[in-house]
Amino acid sequence: MKVKNIQYNDVQSQVYIYDNKVSQCYMIALPDLNWSLEIDKSLNDDELKEEIVIHLFTLLDEETASRIADDLIQWIIEN
Repeated sequence: MKVKNIQYNDVQSQVYIYDNKVSQCYMIALPDLNWSLEIDKSLNDDELKEEIVIHLFTLLDEETASRIADDLIQWIIEN
C-alpha cells in the first residue's frame, strides 16, 4: 500500500493507494473527504483520470478534482 500526502484547497491530507493483485484493481481512499474508489487496472491513463475526476467531482470543483487525479495517476504508475 502506498500512503502519500496530498494538498488541495489549502488542506493537507493523506491518500491511500492499495494495489489488489488478486482482483486486478486499485483501491484509492481519501479519508478526510470520506471518499474511496475501486478502479480496474485495465484502464489506460486517460480512462483512469476520467473515472477519478467523475467521482471526485461529486465533492470538489473540476479543477481540484483534475489536479488530484493527476497526482493519483502519477503515484499509481510509479514503482
